[in-house]
Amino acid sequence: MQHPSSAWLNTFVAWVDKVTKPIVVTSVVLYLLETELSLRNHWDNSYQSPFVFLWAERLIAGLFTLELLVRWRRRRLHQSALTNRYPFSIWGVIDLLCVAPFWIGFLVPVSALGVIRTLRILRLLKFFRYSRTLQLTALKFYRAYHNMKGIAFSLGVFWLFFSVLTLSLEHPEQPEEFGSLADAAWFTIVTATTVGYGDMYPSGLWGKLFVGLMLVPIISMMGMAFSAFANACETVQQLEDAPDVDPIQEWRQEQARFRLRRQADRDYHMEE
Repeated sequence: MQHPSSAWLNTFVAWVDKVTKPIVVTSVVLYLLETELSLRNHWDNSYQSPFVFLWAERLIAGLFTLELLVRWRRRRLHQSALTNRYPFSIWGVIDLLCVAPFWIGFLVPVSALGVIRTLRILRLLKFFRYSRTLQLTALKFYRAYHNMKGIAFSLGVFWLFFSVLTLSLEHPEQPEEFGSLADAAWFTIVTATTVGYGDMYPSGLWGKLFVGLMLVPIISMMGMAFSAFANACETVQQLEDAPDVDPIQEWRQEQARFRLRRQADRDYHMEE
């Protein structure tokens, strides 16, 4: 039997689903416009800008806050408190991110409001709820995560090793440029990604030789990471071409496989 309040909850959610996209676009456009005008007019915070920006944000944040509470309430009518996973689901987290900047603004100093306002751009994540293509795009990253997890760990090990060794080789030659492990880590990642800002470079013979050798394993593993992601994209692309495939169902199946892989890792014992 349907709960008496379910009807209006469903009606409200259906209405929100229709207006969410234009409201999100409006919210982001207003934020970008306010930011540009703030730079030109030297406004320090939203209280110094025209009232239309402040009140538009209040109305939008109020609507999305009500949506969050209504979706949570509607889910609780159909599920028990123990099985209601909406607040911890991907959709619950996205809905929370949409309203968090507004409410956090009441808790931080006025000088920090500019940084908090940047979180409004995350409202664009709401588009994932209504776009099959975006959901499948996210599935590509999720499927690639399992293969890239080991590669990322290996990259981290090499990055740490090369950072420490670079610091040991270059600190005696350049104590100001390579004055800490953070400096060496910054130099290593900028060099390994071939960005090369030029703010730091090896000056000693051993440092130059080591940096040249360092690029081989790191760039190789980065290529492996790109390959793993490309393979995941290819398998998901086949699903995207099949119109009857449900992205959410594929997400659930991938989560089930992920749990099986994680359990296999926990149960694994290497034989001596």
